[in-house]
Amino acid sequence: MSADKNLESHAGEDGTIISNRTIAPEDWTQISDVLKFSNCNNIVVDGCTIEGGKEDCIDAVRGSNYTFNNTLLSPRKNGITLKGSIDGYSINEVSYVSHGSDCDMEFGQYDNYWYIGRKPTRNGRISHVKSVSGKQLILKLWDAEVPVITDSNIKVVKIPKIVWWPYFVFRAIQTRGIKNIFKPVEAGSFIKTK
Repeated sequence: MSADKNLESHAGEDGTIISNRTIAPEDWTQISDVLKFSNCNNIVVDGCTIEGGKEDCIDAVRGSNYTFNNTLLSPRKNGITLKGSIDGYSINEVSYVSHGSDCDMEFGQYDNYWYIGRKPTRNGRISHVKSVSGKQLILKLWDAEVPVITDSNIKVVKIPKIVWWPYFVFRAIQTRGIKNIFKPVEAGSFIKTK
């Protein structure tokens, strides 16, 4: 198993609350994601200030019911990534101090657990999410439903299925073989640090 390159990783957890913390890598060039969640449920991040690593401030893959409230993000590449058929998320009162070099949020992006027939990232709500500068935030949607967005300055960029689907199929064949592209992937082992 490769070494964990995330600042803080949570795997298979239920009911974890991360609150009132400043979370920042000492050397961001050595960190991929600052907060990483894998196959977790009922996660709450509230009242935090999070500085990005090389990839995301917050990256969640699989699981359900993620809530991010009253948080200040300073991304380098991306602020929040939600992927892997996440069912239920809420992003409220989140402010961006800076904009990511790629985008500000990215939902439904490819992950190693994708297979043909998997449900999209879905059941999301975004409310009062803005940049400190007033510049519009960019949300890229891949294999994801459009969330309900209220009182937020967000431009939704929906990547067409004709673009992402062939790539996802190719990656699934490449990583797991053609016989396994219709099969859900077992949870396996996730890296966890605290």
